[in-house]
Amino acid sequence: MIDPRPVRVAPPDGPLGFWGSYRAARRNVLELIPAAAYKEPVISDTKRGRWIMLMDPPAIERVLRDREADYPKSAILKRLMTPREGDNLIVTEGPVWRRQRQALSAPFRPLALQAAGPVMAQAAAQAVKDLEQARGAVDVFPIMASASCDVMVDLALGGRDAIDRDALTRSVEAYVAGLGRVSLMDLMGVPNWIPRPAAMVDRSRKHIDDLADQIVAARRVRGRTETTDLLDLLIAAQDEGALDALEVRNNLLGFLFAGHETTALTLSWALYLLALHPECQDRVRTECHKVCGGHSPSIADVPELVLTRQVIDETLRMYPPAGFLTRTARVADRLAGHDIRAGATVILPVYALHRHELLWDAPDRFDPARFAPEHAQTRPRSAYLPFGDGPRICIGTAMALSEATLILATLVQALDFAVPKGRQPKPVMWFTLRPEGGLWLEVAKAKGRKEGSSS
Repeated sequence: MIDPRPVRVAPPDGPLGFWGSYRAARRNVLELIPAAAYKEPVISDTKRGRWIMLMDPPAIERVLRDREADYPKSAILKRLMTPREGDNLIVTEGPVWRRQRQALSAPFRPLALQAAGPVMAQAAAQAVKDLEQARGAVDVFPIMASASCDVMVDLALGGRDAIDRDALTRSVEAYVAGLGRVSLMDLMGVPNWIPRPAAMVDRSRKHIDDLADQIVAARRVRGRTETTDLLDLLIAAQDEGALDALEVRNNLLGFLFAGHETTALTLSWALYLLALHPECQDRVRTECHKVCGGHSPSIADVPELVLTRQVIDETLRMYPPAGFLTRTARVADRLAGHDIRAGATVILPVYALHRHELLWDAPDRFDPARFAPEHAQTRPRSAYLPFGDGPRICIGTAMALSEATLILATLVQALDFAVPKGRQPKPVMWFTLRPEGGLWLEVAKAKGRKEGSSS
C-alpha cells in the first residue's frame, strides 16, 4: 500500500558538530535544520553569537523588508550564485542592484505576462505528448524541465532554435552536482576570492558562458526580433549604458537557469502530491473542465483556476525550491528578543518555516485549502516565502506562478497520475530542492478525455 503522507526531510537526531555539519551540507542542506526549528520561533548560537536561525515572521520581515540593506546575502550564498565573471541581479547590492532591477523589469510586467501565454500553452501541450509516449513509470522531472526550459528559451531568445537546450541542461546539472554544493572551505570561513577546488577543474560554466556570448553576438548581427524578447531588452539596456556586456550575459543565463529550474521542480512535486491524493486530482480536473470547457487551458483561464493555483501554492509550501536562505548582519541588531553582533549569520530555513507547528495546522499534511482567501488573510506574511520577500523578492514570481498553474491544469486535464509502488521520491537540497534519483509516476490518459483535447 502506498503511504499517503508526502515525503519529508527528517531533522538530525542531535547536534551535528563541525564534521557532521559538513557531511550533511554536502549530502542534503536541509539535514542541517534541527528538530527545534520546526517548533521554536528562534534558535541561536548563545555562546559565540556567530549565527541565529529565525522562524519568527516579524523578525524575518525585519531582515527581508524593513532593514533589507543591513542584511545582505551571506558569503556562502553569494559564492554559490555568483557568475564565473562579473555579477548579476541575484548577487548585487545597493545602487548596482537597483540599476539592474530597473533594466530587467519590462519582461515581467502584466502585459508581457499575457503575451507569454501562447508559449506556455504550447510547452504544456508538448509535455502532455511526451508523457503519453512513456510506458510504465516515468520520471516526470526531465519532462517538466523540458517544458519550462522551452518557455524560458522562447521568451528570452525568441525561439527554441536559438540555444542548444541539451547543452543548457547539461550545464545546469553539472553546476548542481559540483559547484552548487557547500565546500569545506565555506564552513572554514575561507574568503570567496580564493577558488574552491571544484571551480578550478569545472568547465561547464565556461562552456555555457561562451555559448551565451555567441548568442548575444549573433543577435547583434541579426538585429531585433519581430516581438521583442528578453535578449533584445538586455542588449538595448547595454546600448543605453544601463548594463555592461558581462551583466547582459550573466542575467540572460540567470533567467534561463532560475526560470526553468524553479517551475520544473514545482510542477514535478505538484504532480507527485496530486498522485498521492487522487481525490484532489479529480477536483482539479473537474475545475479545469468547468473553467475551460472543451478547450485546453490558456493564460486567460488562469485567474479562474482557483484550486489549481492553491495546489501550486501548497506545493511551494511543502517543497520550496529555495528551502534555505542565509544573510549576514551588517550591523548589530536585535531579532526576536536576541541581540546579534555585526557579522553574524542569519539563517532563514524556509523549509522548516513552511512546516512550523506554530504557524501551520498539521504542517506535514497536503491541504491546498490553506491558501483559500479566508485562511491566507489570517496568516503572517513572512510565514510563507517560496520566492523570498521585500525588495529582493524574485522578479519573476508572477510569471512563474502563472506558468505553473497553466501547465499543471493542462497536464491534469489530459492525464491521470499515480505513485508506483516502491518509487517514493527523496527530497534533497544542494542548490535547489530536487527529487534525488528522479520523480517517478505512472501516467495514463484521464478518464473521459477526448482525443486531441490537449493540443
